[in-house]
Amino acid sequence: MKDKIHIISTASLPVEHLQRLEQHGFEAEVIPFIRTYPSVSEESWQRIKKLEEQKATVVFTSVHGVAAVAEHIDHKVNWQIACIASATLDAVIKHFDQSNVIATAPYATQLAEELINHTAGPVVFFCGNKRLDTIPQQLQSAGITVEEIVVYHTELIPQQVKEDADGIMFFSGSAVESFFMKNVLGKNTVCFAIGTTTADALRERTGNKIVIAENPGKKEMTELVIQYYHEYS
Repeated sequence: MKDKIHIISTASLPVEHLQRLEQHGFEAEVIPFIRTYPSVSEESWQRIKKLEEQKATVVFTSVHGVAAVAEHIDHKVNWQIACIASATLDAVIKHFDQSNVIATAPYATQLAEELINHTAGPVVFFCGNKRLDTIPQQLQSAGITVEEIVVYHTELIPQQVKEDADGIMFFSGSAVESFFMKNVLGKNTVCFAIGTTTADALRERTGNKIVIAENPGKKEMTELVIQYYHEYS
């Protein structure tokens, strides 16, 4: 591997992940392209309070969704929870209980398939304002009613990158959209995608090489970058 491979992360990384990249000879730069924040309307708050008293089946695909809902829960809930693996699952276990989890999978398509095998519905999907159609469409196609409750918002922060990077880490389709609003990839830049939907968003905008993490998470993405350049550079 050549000295000081330049890697850009389009989302914040824990200090230990940045240090690990640096220890392996990378120059790691964090340039956020989106901002995500809790956004629970009065109507959504009232609905969450009602659900708190019910036995509901709910879906989380983001740490942000888990945190936003947990902030409005006052006591232990009797929910069946389906969630994306890795960081989102960790957040669910932290704020709720592992015994509540009935299905988990690395990606949205697989999570929907798992949920279809576990329930006939209805399902509550706690999502963001830029959520993808993947889960609602799959569940509805299987005859499962989906109620969507927006609990967080994602805001694009498009900005121009000053120089080409050897590799760029993308953690969402929204970050991909924001990045390409002001940037064009160098022909040799490798894109690292946290999942299949992020990879699909990249394919719509570039023909550059795309490497997809087997499991969603910042740690997994960091290790993917290290492994890729040690094996192929």
